[in-house]
Amino acid sequence: MKLAGVRVVDLSQFMPGPMLASLLADHGADVIKIEPLTGDPARGSQESANAFFSALNRGKRSIALDLKQPDGLAIALKLIARADVVIESSRPGVAARLGIDYDTVSLANPRLVYCSLTAFGQTGPLSQVPAHDPVIQSLAGTLPRDHLGVPVTSGASLAALTGSLTALSAVLMALLHARETGQGDYIDMSLFDAALTAQPHLSGRALNPASCEPDETAHGDNEIAMLAAYQTADLQWLCLGGRELDFATNLLEPLGRPDLIAVAIGPAGDAQAVLRAFLTEIFLTRTLAGWLVWFEGRRVSVAPVLPLRDALAHPHAHARQMVIVDDAGRQHVGSAIKFRHDPAQPDLSLPALGEHTDAILDTLGYAAEHIAALRSAGVLCASDEARRHDVVPH
Repeated sequence: MKLAGVRVVDLSQFMPGPMLASLLADHGADVIKIEPLTGDPARGSQESANAFFSALNRGKRSIALDLKQPDGLAIALKLIARADVVIESSRPGVAARLGIDYDTVSLANPRLVYCSLTAFGQTGPLSQVPAHDPVIQSLAGTLPRDHLGVPVTSGASLAALTGSLTALSAVLMALLHARETGQGDYIDMSLFDAALTAQPHLSGRALNPASCEPDETAHGDNEIAMLAAYQTADLQWLCLGGRELDFATNLLEPLGRPDLIAVAIGPAGDAQAVLRAFLTEIFLTRTLAGWLVWFEGRRVSVAPVLPLRDALAHPHAHARQMVIVDDAGRQHVGSAIKFRHDPAQPDLSLPALGEHTDAILDTLGYAAEHIAALRSAGVLCASDEARRHDVVPH
């Protein structure tokens, strides 16, 4: 696989960092997850939390350490000294207080690629503000709104996803440079920064309003009639996804309203109110299934609005190998990165808290007696604790 031989130390928790590390693991990287003795909070105790943990931590090895104890810190530093990549997600300043910040650890490992993922980055007036996705999106202008303009906080974690994928690109760039030059780098990955890049179709207008027509700066895509969702007679939803002339013609001529084609491809917002009213009324005249039959062969960009469960069950998702099954029959989301050569081979096993402690410490030269002493001193979690914190199958 592409990343075979790449060693990653994952100090991160919750979503963005673990997602980045899992993407690396899917393509062959050896990822050691260093957790606190209480475990990554995403492990949780409920099935929903465990499903969340399993989606982000498959194929990793786990060691649980108390980094506030000198012996625990010493173990972490030894692992980092051998690593190609370190991923951490603590608040700015925490890694430095613990003694595992980039400036410290890169002295012993100059080839190291060190990625810090935080809500607002290491600098700036918001750097110390703790935040999850809805707050980050609210400040980044990406939080979606419903048709009444009410903010919606239950959508996809866009800031975390964009941050993870942007960080993946940065890590791979830095790894390539490190291999060529021997010099690693520090990546300050702000989820806020990443979210600001997620709307290139709107950001230019927002930054340069004087060069745009008023309607185009005042309204977002949710006010473009041909890029909107409409309810059907059976209270389901379908979504139009293209405002080009061909799409508008192929939709509106068969519906008997060619006069609205110019409106469909014209300015957004209030100018399209008559078109939105027509589409709202007409789509209520058939069921979703009826409309999908009507659209067959008409070359209009349209799709049913599916809940996630149905999306994952869709034949296309299975044809694309986006649903894979482990030996126990549990289903998992596959890798979206499709290489022709050396494709991803996700390891679907999940690490119990501290499950690989002994094996990892053995590679660092720790004798069994020393490991037992560290466990007794509370530097490592006890083996029975590891079993109690294991992920419950879902």
